Amino acid sequence: MSKSTLDVKAGEEIPKILVVDDSATMRNFLTRVLEGDYDVETASDGLECIAQYMKVKPSVILLDLLMPGMDGFDVIDKIRNVINDQEVIIIVLTGQDEQEIKARALNSGANDYLTKPFHVVELKARVGVAIRQVMLTRQLQAANKSLQRAYDIIDDEVKLVARLQDKLLPTVIPVIEGLDIKSMYRPSGRASGDYYDVFGLKDGVVRVIMADVSGHGPQAAFIMAIVRTLFKADGANHNDLAESLNQINEHLLDLIGKDSYFVTLFAADIDFNKGVMKYMSAGHCPALAMLDGEMSDPLVADVPPLGFFPVNCVLSECRFTSSLRLFLFTDGCYEWRMNDDFFSLEPFVEIAEELMLSNSLHLDSIEDILEEKTGVRPVFDDDVTALSIDWSGSVVG
Repeated sequence: MSKSTLDVKAGEEIPKILVVDDSATMRNFLTRVLEGDYDVETASDGLECIAQYMKVKPSVILLDLLMPGMDGFDVIDKIRNVINDQEVIIIVLTGQDEQEIKARALNSGANDYLTKPFHVVELKARVGVAIRQVMLTRQLQAANKSLQRAYDIIDDEVKLVARLQDKLLPTVIPVIEGLDIKSMYRPSGRASGDYYDVFGLKDGVVRVIMADVSGHGPQAAFIMAIVRTLFKADGANHNDLAESLNQINEHLLDLIGKDSYFVTLFAADIDFNKGVMKYMSAGHCPALAMLDGEMSDPLVADVPPLGFFPVNCVLSECRFTSSLRLFLFTDGCYEWRMNDDFFSLEPFVEIAEELMLSNSLHLDSIEDILEEKTGVRPVFDDDVTALSIDWSGSVVG
């Protein structure tokens, strides 16, 4: 083995060249030409080439095509198709100049071709190009490994965010006679910008929230967690809903300011004793309400999404005496590709109202229902969250 005289940095390997030729004269000549810059190993036939290749793992193989026994074509096939090494550079050396031979070698997996006799300057240039290609490939692989490690760290952190986020969703549902609450929560990724909540304020009063933070990932999940915390704090203090929404908007303006994030939401306080629902929608999908067995007009947005501008939140009101059915959802429920177009809000609302009237709105089978109604099974790309509230009974006064 001949050692390179290159100034190699600490930790870097001197590039290895494997010279394969059945002519001792050619092997010695190539070794003398290359040994000043590279570690050079030699082999006299195909079998010895494979053995040396497995031992030293060269960067470049200078391979004679015509050798007794296992020839150059067999070596190329072994390395490329049996060992499955696509990275080592193979430069074919042969005294034959036929185009068919060149084409066969290159099609078999050789990277380059030199016809004997060749100029030393050209040989060194081609080997230099091959070594640079190998070095660039290794640098790219190292960079990819670093990126993968960074991605794995980020992925672990996002998984942690998702686990924490799941714990923020409601686990205790208010117990009120005649009240049935169902929910569906399907984040498009591990961390979601959707949020819903249902919690009691005082006897017979339940606060309901459906919110959607623009964007996805950890930042959207972080903003969602802040919105949830603010709602919980205000709920614990029994703050008026309009006052709570104004304060939340002020916090969001301070938090996200000029960033492109915003929050759409529908929030309502439902008093089942008095049969009153006070609500407000900020840039959110229309809520669907069935009061005493009749569909009301969709409860559309009163103000823009929160986090954009200062707003004055004013509650609207609707009344019921014997039953209430409320359906809340995020835009992921209807923004999905349908053949060459997108499904949209209007047909989704029509389907949902029909299901509400027939008492057949089942959130756990939403894909089946939409497929039955549209003929296309939805594939949701966005976070998908929905909440249905069903109550029947008698109001107190």
